[in-house]
Amino acid sequence: MIDTNLRFITEKIADLQNAVMYSMSNSLIKLPNDVVTFVKVDENGQLWFLSHLPCQSLKECEQVFPARLHFFRKGRNYFVEVSGKATVMSKVPSTSSFDTFSDKAKKAVLIKMTMSNIQYVEPGANHVKPKWKELAERTHTWMLRNITFRHPETSSFSNFNNHH
Repeated sequence: MIDTNLRFITEKIADLQNAVMYSMSNSLIKLPNDVVTFVKVDENGQLWFLSHLPCQSLKECEQVFPARLHFFRKGRNYFVEVSGKATVMSKVPSTSSFDTFSDKAKKAVLIKMTMSNIQYVEPGANHVKPKWKELAERTHTWMLRNITFRHPETSSFSNFNNHH
C-alpha cells in the first residue's frame, strides 16, 4: 500500500526542488547551513538530497546529525519544512535514480534523512474563521461606522484659561 500523505509531500518537495538545510548539531565540526537539492524519497520514506562539499574534510564532519530542511520556491503558494536525522553518505549509489545528478554529485555530498517531522504550509490559504470571531469582527466594524460620540462645542481648556 502506498502512503498517500508521503506521495503528496514527495510531489510537493519535488516541485520545490531546493531547500535551506540547517544543521541542528552541537558539534564543533559540522556541515554548514547550505542550500541543498532534492534527489528523491525512497521506498522506505527516506529523503535524499545533495549538499555542497564543506571546506574542511568531509570525514572530519559529524556523519549523523539532526537537521531541518526548509523547501520553498518563489512563485509557489506553499512551503515544506522537514526535520529529522541526517546521515552523510560516503558515495553516491550507482542506481538509475541518481544518474541525473551525476555531474552535481561530483562536487557535492549525498545526505539521507530519516524524516521525523513534516510540515506542509500554505500561508496564503483562506482559513475558515470560527463563527464567533466573524461575528465579533462584524460587530466591531458596525460600531466604528455607526456609533458617534458628541463632542462639546468648546474646548475644556477654554474654561481653565478664563479662571486663571
